[in-house]
Amino acid sequence: MTETSGEPLRFLCADFVPTQDERAFVVIVRIREEFLRWMSKSPPGLQWLQVEGLLGDRDVWAVAAEDAGDLPLDVVMTDPAREFAQLYRLVDVRATREVRVTIYGKPGVLKAARLAASLGLPIRILPGQPSAEAAAQLLQVAEFYLRDPMVQAPIEPFHSMLATMGGVATLWTMLEEDPLVFAHHDAVDRAILPRTTQPARPEFIRTHLAGLIAENAECVDCPWQQACGGYFKWPDRNYSCAGVKPLFACMHAAMVEIGQELDAFQNTPS
Repeated sequence: MTETSGEPLRFLCADFVPTQDERAFVVIVRIREEFLRWMSKSPPGLQWLQVEGLLGDRDVWAVAAEDAGDLPLDVVMTDPAREFAQLYRLVDVRATREVRVTIYGKPGVLKAARLAASLGLPIRILPGQPSAEAAAQLLQVAEFYLRDPMVQAPIEPFHSMLATMGGVATLWTMLEEDPLVFAHHDAVDRAILPRTTQPARPEFIRTHLAGLIAENAECVDCPWQQACGGYFKWPDRNYSCAGVKPLFACMHAAMVEIGQELDAFQNTPS
């Protein structure tokens, strides 16, 4: 769903959207009234609605399913273990518009990702700093994405990791959390850093990673330093990456395997 240009894509609370502004933005809606209001209008620059805390509201999705339109929706699940069964409410909605599911990297993420994939929904997983249980489930999601023929739509960040590993993209960008590209605003319209209420700072990712290296953190000799960019060391710089490094190794192994298969195909006599 990423739509960016030369300036950051702004993520704005529903009550702080400027009028007569054609710059690209996303509106975050958290109550039914906000959802209905923004579904009824599509001002210039609006890219999609980020819908939080409303998956359990049947009336919201009944309206969304009846109202055919081209405004995409990004439906956020903060508690996948509890909310996963509510994904069925999006079945009729996806017939009328583009729908993505964003799932927090918490226990239950595997079950939620499997169900969302079976419904044909694109998925973005926000791993944050996962617990050991959640990290193990994230690895299972990666294997599911790579191996299960049922998966037809992208599962991020694994889809982009496979496409760009070894390049310049980091998890921050893949997951729409790079402040230089995606400007997240709080309830009083201040630009903030991802997953915190701290004010946004220019070149945050570069200085964050440089600071970790200066502190001799795990990042110093991590083979996945470029792809990660210190993602898993935020906001807690002391977070242990032991549980998440297998995710990178899994995707790297898949990339090597695909490369070998392509080489074998290209070298096959015709």
